[in-house]
Amino acid sequence: MRLSCVVENTATFSSEFWAEHGFSVLIEHEDSKILCDAGKSPEVLERNMGLINGFNDLETVVLSHGHSDHTGGLPAIFRNCSADIYMHKTGLKPKYLSKDGERKFIGIPEEYHSEYGNFSLKHSISSVKFVEKPVEIAPDIYIFTDIPMLNDFEQLSSSLLCLEDGNFVQDTFKEEVVVVVRTDNGLVIVSGCAHRGIINSINAVSDYFHENIYGVVGGTHLVAADVNRRLRTVQEFENIYATKLVLGHCNGFEAQCLFKNKFKEVFQPLECGKMMMF
Repeated sequence: MRLSCVVENTATFSSEFWAEHGFSVLIEHEDSKILCDAGKSPEVLERNMGLINGFNDLETVVLSHGHSDHTGGLPAIFRNCSADIYMHKTGLKPKYLSKDGERKFIGIPEEYHSEYGNFSLKHSISSVKFVEKPVEIAPDIYIFTDIPMLNDFEQLSSSLLCLEDGNFVQDTFKEEVVVVVRTDNGLVIVSGCAHRGIINSINAVSDYFHENIYGVVGGTHLVAADVNRRLRTVQEFENIYATKLVLGHCNGFEAQCLFKNKFKEVFQPLECGKMMMF
């Protein structure tokens, strides 16, 4: 299996890829080609996908959750291919960041809602498939949602809100989706942000599949975590015995340093333009 990082906060040195605060990874496994998330802007996604012929034969797009830095590039997908889009329906709720007494909209960009009929995509040949339970979307490629929050150290952020029935409430990220790929070496988990906790996500996948976790790729949202949560997360990763950890986006610099210090060559930073074999 090959994973190509299409959008991330940083880019590989001397790369032609553009970086932005966002996330998108292209998964190529056997005869399947799947894009996990769409980055923050159509301009960056379209350019970077063009560098790797990413839109050619792209069949499926998975949206991990409804934040703009994972969905903002959708128009580039609508313009270039007819891929099916998989997501949890609650990802359509308006999303907000509460900071310094103000609320900033950070959901699926509102102009897409009006232009595409509140995600009915009436002006696109793409189609949306809503999922509420684990499902195999291609041979040995699964999307996993409804992640239970079972441990005592991964908590939801009080500053991340959604609009429900006219009221601002704490976002539970019920829609959060991870992609799981079965390889000859074990399972590879692709996480967009892990708002419900990266350890909760990994444990849920492990409990469901009862298979070895070979690799974890993507975001952990440790950038906003306190020191205790970061340290505990790194400690829990020691019990997972993954062979490859490729983390970035919302991992944060402090967590990147902790992972590198603990896991040495097992850990790699995620960057635009990086291609990984599993």
